Amino acid sequence: MQAYLKLMLTTLVVVMLFAHDKTAAAAFAIIENSARGQGMAFAGGGAIAEDASAAWFNPAGIVRLENQLQVSGSYIMPSFKFSDRNSIQETPEVDLPLLPASKQHSDGGQYAFVPNLYFVNAFNDQVYLGIAVNAPFGLVTEYNDDWVGRYQAVESSLKTLNVNPSIAWKIDSHWSAALGVSVDYIDVRLTNAVDFATVCAAEVLAVCPNGALPGQGGFDGFVSNTGDDLSLGANFGLMWSSANTRLSFAYRSQIKHRLQGTADFSTPSTLGGLAALPEPLAGDLSAAFADSNIKADVTLPDSAAFGFYRQLTPQWAVTGDFTWTDWADIQSIKIRFDNPLTPTGVEQFGFDSAWRYALGVEYRPNDRWTFRSGTAFDESPTPNAALRSSRLPDADRSWMSLGVSYQVDQRYSIDFGYSHLFVRDVSIDRLGATQDRLTGDYDSSADIVSLQLNARF
Repeated sequence: MQAYLKLMLTTLVVVMLFAHDKTAAAAFAIIENSARGQGMAFAGGGAIAEDASAAWFNPAGIVRLENQLQVSGSYIMPSFKFSDRNSIQETPEVDLPLLPASKQHSDGGQYAFVPNLYFVNAFNDQVYLGIAVNAPFGLVTEYNDDWVGRYQAVESSLKTLNVNPSIAWKIDSHWSAALGVSVDYIDVRLTNAVDFATVCAAEVLAVCPNGALPGQGGFDGFVSNTGDDLSLGANFGLMWSSANTRLSFAYRSQIKHRLQGTADFSTPSTLGGLAALPEPLAGDLSAAFADSNIKADVTLPDSAAFGFYRQLTPQWAVTGDFTWTDWADIQSIKIRFDNPLTPTGVEQFGFDSAWRYALGVEYRPNDRWTFRSGTAFDESPTPNAALRSSRLPDADRSWMSLGVSYQVDQRYSIDFGYSHLFVRDVSIDRLGATQDRLTGDYDSSADIVSLQLNARF
């Protein structure tokens, strides 16, 4: 027992070290929290309850398990290929093409590794402890710093680390229930170029130094906003089970983060010279873009999942679920600067609530091998092209998944899962803060491979 606890703590440290490279599922949720579940597109995740990941998907299911430790990881390989369609810089006189127009294709997708750790221990026949350590939300997109949409996004990184202990009660032979608390750490980094040609033209009603024109890249700066926070959430689960059937319900609360951090600006060297112009044409523009402390509120949405598992024969089983996520909690992220001269930055999303539907099948020919497959449809919360962000070029996606498990001996087993995500082609027509209109199309897809080790003791 002591050796297993030592292994669990060591793995926890590894999880925390690697939990900085993530990417998004629907919106910026990460569902890749089990290799076994990966093989069935996470169909019926809360009702399966056959490994320690039940501590995350529905802790009410851990009353079915032996004491065990589970370590898993997923490697996610997304692609967000953007094709420009005459993006422009809007000005009062005439619309100008956003340069560089020659760079028609950009891919913001970044490969990422997502680790998970789960632990289940029985206090007695009725009370069980579950611990889940994972990354339920994350986002990583990054473009070249001179791409056509640089004024709206260059690097976007949202990283979370969630530690979720829970207690489960076996009420009777059919019912179980669980309560848990989430300790959630979030770290956010958002960068983009700043078109100071547009800024100074709007402020001083004059042509910028060196004749720089808006949207042409001749008078660009850069900003990097970073912040982090630690907050709490809660979850609970219910499960009804019989010899061949399991039904589950799992709910997770929203988590409200209040980030604090810094804004670091890089400005053209001649920007401060505009202060020499007579009032009221200009003040010191460089003072408005000085480095500053910042604050921002980010809400991670609540969700509810309904799942089922049905054993049809000793070899065959089917499972499924539908999950609601209240992305409508997130309409925008506002970055508030301590510098009173810097206007509040607003990242508009306008999300709607969304559903995910999944169905899976499992075949167990003998005690050693299990094969599985699944499919899912994942709705995007992004309502239209005007609200689609190049930081998060989200779209409806369909999953096709395959998986296999091998029982090494009575104590150890290994799971492998693979998914390909078919993402619907979508367009973007988004107006930026400096009146840059990014117009184009996204061709996206993703491949995911997952591996998992289970140890019973």
